[in-house]
Amino acid sequence: MKIRYNFVKKEDVRYCKAESTVKEAYELLKESGYRSIPVLKDNGTVFAGLIYKVDLLDYYVEKQGKDEDSIQSLIVDKDAFVYEEDSFFKTFLTIRRLPFLAVLNEKDEFSGIITHGNIMDVLEDSFGMKTGGYILTVGTKEHKGAIKELVSAIKDVNIEGLLTLDNGDTYLRRIIVNLSHDISEKKLHKIIKKLEEKDFRVTAVDDVNKSDKVLIK
Repeated sequence: MKIRYNFVKKEDVRYCKAESTVKEAYELLKESGYRSIPVLKDNGTVFAGLIYKVDLLDYYVEKQGKDEDSIQSLIVDKDAFVYEEDSFFKTFLTIRRLPFLAVLNEKDEFSGIITHGNIMDVLEDSFGMKTGGYILTVGTKEHKGAIKELVSAIKDVNIEGLLTLDNGDTYLRRIIVNLSHDISEKKLHKIIKKLEEKDFRVTAVDDVNKSDKVLIK
């Protein structure tokens, strides 16, 4: 999956100009309600880094900074960016300690930002939250071909999504399976029984369309 399909476009992003003063940057952050926003230079085309509200406050209090001072010394995380054509997986390796990442196009121009919320949207999609369905949490002893066996056991129903947890664990693995909501609860229980006959353990079943409804055999 490419990043270009899942990020906030530039026109919807609040940003600060690199030539802004400390007061201008602080007022913009206070108005936006964000703890950090991107800083752009060259008429808003080039990503320069991030500016944090806490750093501006620290500059005022600890360093007796003046309103008219430049923000240049307060711009940080200048490498906090990815490209539109990068794989979405790359964000998981980069964004953890940051509030967001800048997204650049093939010309190195600022295109927008990717946030933790964007990542959650992708994860929700993998759980089938947009299409609805039954979410099965399936436990299995770690062995070669476990996923293939699971899929084969339920090949007569539509699988909307599949996610594995505990990867690398020597003994156990959890597999999250999203099944289409067009099956009946009776059919669902038959599927659970079939899985458990194959030595899979269904530990939880959730109805996506009814968040308060949990179905357990």
